[in-house]
Amino acid sequence: MVPPPPPPPPPPPPLCTLPPGPGPPRFICYCEEEKAAGATGEGGLSLYVTDAAELWSTCFTPDGLAALKSRFGLSAAEDVTPRFRAAFKQQAVTFTPQEDAASLTLSGGPSTLDFELSKVPGPEAAPRLQALTLGLAERVCSLERQLASVEETAASPRKSPRPVGPQQFLPDPDSQRGCPGPGVRRRCPGESLINPGFKRCPPSAHASCARGPALDPAHPSIPS
Repeated sequence: MVPPPPPPPPPPPPLCTLPPGPGPPRFICYCEEEKAAGATGEGGLSLYVTDAAELWSTCFTPDGLAALKSRFGLSAAEDVTPRFRAAFKQQAVTFTPQEDAASLTLSGGPSTLDFELSKVPGPEAAPRLQALTLGLAERVCSLERQLASVEETAASPRKSPRPVGPQQFLPDPDSQRGCPGPGVRRRCPGESLINPGFKRCPPSAHASCARGPALDPAHPSIPS
């Protein structure tokens, strides 16, 4: 019995770069679900912003997450992560860093939501920044592998749907144009089609052929 395929990996956490627009990014904004090992109930959620040197965050406990869902207009059973993903995709995010804190605004939904973030101390921020860097590298490598697979498939020649077997040769085009095949004697110019080997009279001799041989006037009974 063939074992069932493994379940697909969970989607990566929502992520975007700030500020939005064509200019170079200065910050990375992302959110992660926080769930204790072995826990069966719903976990919390953390919202992070970093410039690769410093880290700001705000954390929502399960109770705080329920209040956040209410602010998003979601029920307790709905997931709040797609709302962050949609806002990040629409680039409806504004980040304002301050001395020891920062503010984040989401404006892509029915109502604007403001979040207050606090700066994470260096020793605590270092492992999270390391995990973010390694996670981004893995995502880039995965996308490159997918792109290489697509390019390889597009570059490979398409297989013929015809079954493999003896090669079917087409008839000789010369035989279709009336040319004789091998073993057939070629007809000479002027040769009769009815009596092969007997040549027809040329056009200039048609009249004389019709009258027969010419007679000598002195001896009419003897042909000249």
